Amino acid sequence: MAAVLEESDVDVEILNLADCKDIDKVEFPESDWYGISCVSATFNATKEIVSRLDGKTVVGGVHPSVMPEETQKEINPDVVMTGEGEYLFRSLILGETKQEKIMNAGIIDDLNKLPFPSRHLFDRNDVIDYTGIHGQEKGVPATTVITSRGCPYECAFCCRAHPMFTTYRYRSADNVRGELQRLKEEYGIEHIRFVDDEFTLNKKHILTLMDNISDLGLTWVCITRADTLDEKLLKKMRNAGCTEVHIGVETGSSSLLRAMNKKTTPMVLLNGVKMIKNAGIRVKTYLMMNFPGETEEDRRLTIDWMKKARPDKFTLSVFTPLPGSTTSEYLEQDGDGWFYKDEDEDFLKYREQLKEAAQC
Repeated sequence: MAAVLEESDVDVEILNLADCKDIDKVEFPESDWYGISCVSATFNATKEIVSRLDGKTVVGGVHPSVMPEETQKEINPDVVMTGEGEYLFRSLILGETKQEKIMNAGIIDDLNKLPFPSRHLFDRNDVIDYTGIHGQEKGVPATTVITSRGCPYECAFCCRAHPMFTTYRYRSADNVRGELQRLKEEYGIEHIRFVDDEFTLNKKHILTLMDNISDLGLTWVCITRADTLDEKLLKKMRNAGCTEVHIGVETGSSSLLRAMNKKTTPMVLLNGVKMIKNAGIRVKTYLMMNFPGETEEDRRLTIDWMKKARPDKFTLSVFTPLPGSTTSEYLEQDGDGWFYKDEDEDFLKYREQLKEAAQC
């Protein structure tokens, strides 16, 4: 957003509130316009921020995109902007577009037209991570990069199943290489976490990308689906610096995978994990508990699956009915709304069982 504004000589400042513990201590800079990105978990915080600002406010992001009317009613910003708002936001600020309460930016077809993110507006410590959170060894400078947008799959638990986010587009291999080179030269980055929803969805494109970045000497991790991988692709990925692949497994139960609309099977997932490990790449799996209809038998099947798969790492999450997902109906039955649940005794017990099964 900031990079597009800077292309038109708009003065931009970024206020990073990701780790803010006390909003009362925040000094908001004076500005004609404020743009605020909102996801469901930050909805209340966004509402509080808007109430404290004097300039015109534009609230965008995933939550406003799937619930624009509700966002306008409850947060009451000057503008709710849905979709990918880089260019519409700029047009609005420059006075080229008439202001409305709800404005739809749609999606950006050609991602190569977007400038690289204005990371210089952040403190360097907010750009570079040394802790290992991005899958690198501790002490190695790392950051995140996005090479594509959209996901054509419609998993029942995911807000990305909303039509606003299902059109898949990707940046060219040359464009991605340019950003990686800049990160290496300007920030000394040695490791990348690609945070695309589905990194290897287009195999031909990824094979080209691997050829383009293999000489950069970077290590990296990515998130993708097991059924988009093959041995040739994984070999290319490893040779280009891939050290870890993250797979959304969710469950080892066939019936629960169907209920989740995952469009895969436990065997496909298992074969994918084994193929990744055989290529000399670590595997991290994402698992979920308490999806509607889950039984003790489903959990037992997941534990059995973990014994066979033996991923190097895994994370366990509690099902949360997000707006925009096909399971958002459960919001009305849950007083916690859009927020992730605390780790209760059931969660801790199940996680321990999975850990023991995977021996990791």
